[in-house]
Amino acid sequence: MPAATSVWVFIWGVMLSLGAKASGLEPSGSLAPVRRIEFSADARAPLPEVHITPGRSTTFFFDARIRPDEVVLEGRERFERLGLAEDHVALIPSSLFREGERLLLELRFRDGAAPERAAFMLVVDAARGEPQVEVFRSVRPVESYRQEVQELKERLARLQAELTHPRSEGPSSWHIEAAVAEMEGSDSMRFYVLSRSQTVVHPDLSVAQVAHAQAKGLWTALRLDVRARKGSETWNAVGASLTDEEGRVLEVPAPWQSTPLIGGGAAMLVIMVSGAVPLDARRYVLKLWDAAGRTATVEGLTFKPSAEQERP
Repeated sequence: MPAATSVWVFIWGVMLSLGAKASGLEPSGSLAPVRRIEFSADARAPLPEVHITPGRSTTFFFDARIRPDEVVLEGRERFERLGLAEDHVALIPSSLFREGERLLLELRFRDGAAPERAAFMLVVDAARGEPQVEVFRSVRPVESYRQEVQELKERLARLQAELTHPRSEGPSSWHIEAAVAEMEGSDSMRFYVLSRSQTVVHPDLSVAQVAHAQAKGLWTALRLDVRARKGSETWNAVGASLTDEEGRVLEVPAPWQSTPLIGGGAAMLVIMVSGAVPLDARRYVLKLWDAAGRTATVEGLTFKPSAEQERP
């Protein structure tokens, strides 16, 4: 955009701010002072709200050049005026907007540095329109991104090592059990719900689901969704056993539990099974217990998924 045109857009926005007559909703009282907004690379920050008034202009000024042709404005066709330049955006809402209506304004900065985008939530307000908003961007150094990427790579390597060589006794140091509690399957892992013939539990407990998670050729695990009856005492699993249909007991470590099972609540239990233990198509009995001897027994578990159960 030529420099002369940019100057005229700026002058136009200021003049409208000073002299435009409101149509439709009539603003009352004095306009708010200049608003300052700072953007950082934190994507979790909520969208800043900017109040706009029908018939009155609101102008955004930026400390870095933006891409005018990539500005996104909800309800754009209902604005009386919209002026776009590389360093500011000026707009005048029409009387077609309803009081309290919310509209998204989103734009991109030209230099590509983080944060690359900025977004605002425009709120139609006849009494508290903000005529001028100055936007400042806190640019994140490239070196901080490199450091974060390196830390993520190191963490991923440790987690991958744990997945490849899980410990057969007790909870693992890198919480692979917690990962199993959240997993849904991937290219290298399988996850499916197991069928069962009967579940015998203490009156305080119920088992909603039993699932089988497996990293191909490396390890296998059982995951249970356990619920507690309202008013029941806290239940924490301290032991587990897995018995095949011939009466042979397979050695398994103590279960990992996502949270203490409190009355009316739910918890995920994960039992890591050594990769050396073969789990074939025969039926198994899984038994869990807490320190007080309250048990949950799942009978007739089969480890062969049906076609609709398996998730590649």
